[in-house]
Amino acid sequence: MKKNIILLLCLITGFTFSQEDFTTEFFVSDFNENPVSSSDIEIYTPDGNLLMTKTTNDVGIFDTRLVAGTYHIKLKQADQVKKEADVNIPELDGNKIYNKVRIHVLYEAEDNFTIENLNFEPGSAKIQEESYEILDKLAVYLSNREDEKFEIAGHTDADGSEDFNLNLSQERAQNVRQYLVAVGVNPDQLSFKGYGESKPIADNDSENGKALNRRTELVKLSE
Repeated sequence: MKKNIILLLCLITGFTFSQEDFTTEFFVSDFNENPVSSSDIEIYTPDGNLLMTKTTNDVGIFDTRLVAGTYHIKLKQADQVKKEADVNIPELDGNKIYNKVRIHVLYEAEDNFTIENLNFEPGSAKIQEESYEILDKLAVYLSNREDEKFEIAGHTDADGSEDFNLNLSQERAQNVRQYLVAVGVNPDQLSFKGYGESKPIADNDSENGKALNRRTELVKLSE
């Protein structure tokens, strides 16, 4: 289905006056920016003509050369189209043209995953400011899956009372949903629920285990 790849023009590193085409780097990763290797990317013109097929390397990257314009991108694995979307590289004013463009193709194979690098103030439901970037990216991801519904699921470690942890996880999940709605996600697309310490994925006897249990997940809901 269309729009499930998120194509972000993440970085334009400069421009020059001397060339018509420019280096274009494609980076394919999952939502948590783990590279997706051995994926074929087909690049088409707007009228459906195949321009090229490239394969990502072991760090999820390939380079090519493009000109400004609109392209249709298909991501394939094992000869099956997994995601597709349009990407537009706008023309610059005057005689300027890009020196290099980086396009981040965000492909999440899993419907349920932990939102990494989402942090809260200790013992609080307040989202730390450095986590806004990851939530902004999540908002884009959700906007490209607007016909699907998801739950924001909050979890804690076992420190403190069960009631405190349940309330804390609920408030954290609610605050994440509120942030996403504030930046444009359809509120009907998202619900939230706190599970407290009831669903650990690691032990609560070590700091590493506790850190794994303190998490916020995106869970796709059954239709």
